[in-house]
Amino acid sequence: MGRLDGKVIVLTAAAQGIGRATAIAFAREGAKVIATDINESKLQELEKYPGIQTRVLDVTKKKQIDEFVNEIERVDILFNVAGFVHHGTILDCEEKDWDFSMNLNVRSMYLMIKAFLPKVSASRVSVRNVGVRHSGAEIYTYACSQIGQYYQHVLCGFQHQRLALR
Repeated sequence: MGRLDGKVIVLTAAAQGIGRATAIAFAREGAKVIATDINESKLQELEKYPGIQTRVLDVTKKKQIDEFVNEIERVDILFNVAGFVHHGTILDCEEKDWDFSMNLNVRSMYLMIKAFLPKVSASRVSVRNVGVRHSGAEIYTYACSQIGQYYQHVLCGFQHQRLALR
């Protein structure tokens, strides 16, 4: 028996990196992992692992998220990994860089939490990705977006006691 037997986990940005490693680790612990990403070819590589099913999903597209959430009966863990790190200071950051970062790093998390919160089970867990190895000065837009992610989690936790934050 694994530590996650019977748990249903929705995981974004699962095709590579932290998302891929997490999907595989969760499945090995017995979870049913629904791994999502926009990179269909990389995502399909996960289908060889027992316990992982895949779904192409662009987390910046509300319509896709709404369609996806209607296919899911329940969720124990929502693991929001999708994100983008723009390298550079504020002087290197163009408006399009800022908009892209905020759309992917903050707005997509809002869309996912809002859509899935009614289906989050008594486990009450939503996870956000906080790992990065750069100083704040070198990743200005990413650091700002992390503040937005943090406060979304804090406020959702207080307003909807079904959500424990990690």
